[in-house]
Amino acid sequence: MPGIQYFEQQSQHIVQAGALLHDLVHNFSDARAKASAIKELEHAGDQVTHEIMRRLNTTFITPLDREDIHELATRLDDVLDYIEAASERLVVYHIKEPTSACRAMADVIVAQIEAVDRCIRCLRTMDPGFHEQAVEVNRLENRADTLLRDSLAAMFEESNDPIEVIKWKEIYETMENVTDRCEDVANVIEGIILKMA
Repeated sequence: MPGIQYFEQQSQHIVQAGALLHDLVHNFSDARAKASAIKELEHAGDQVTHEIMRRLNTTFITPLDREDIHELATRLDDVLDYIEAASERLVVYHIKEPTSACRAMADVIVAQIEAVDRCIRCLRTMDPGFHEQAVEVNRLENRADTLLRDSLAAMFEESNDPIEVIKWKEIYETMENVTDRCEDVANVIEGIILKMA
């Protein structure tokens, strides 16, 4: 199907960025270099998004609705943007060491990104097995919500340093936004597959 390769390519950028974020929080040495590598992937992702939009505005012939292509390209771009924002905050806020909650959130993000990648692959053949992957994306988004709630509650109870609380609140929320945007991607794909069925 024409055009699907762009979404698959973008999904690979997201998988790589997620793996780098995971490595960043589980092994915090060279944090700036890792965040910089994520930024490069985010730029490469922007190029893919621009190419999709450029082709969409010219002769891009595809069985998918133009609105769906635009929506999916935008949502995938959002996922990369939030991964990049999370890694950037870890560096800019001079975090000394990621928390166990931050690491747990990164684990959820990687698992969810892999499920999103499987969702994207279902587009090529309109695979009905998509539904199973979408359920997993949703389950992991709920897991991230719970992690966010629990880690914020623990932090407000345990921390005496308001600046640290502000920093971590923003990092956790940015990481949780990654999972929200992944769920958006799955929802858009679900809409496409339902239309094409």
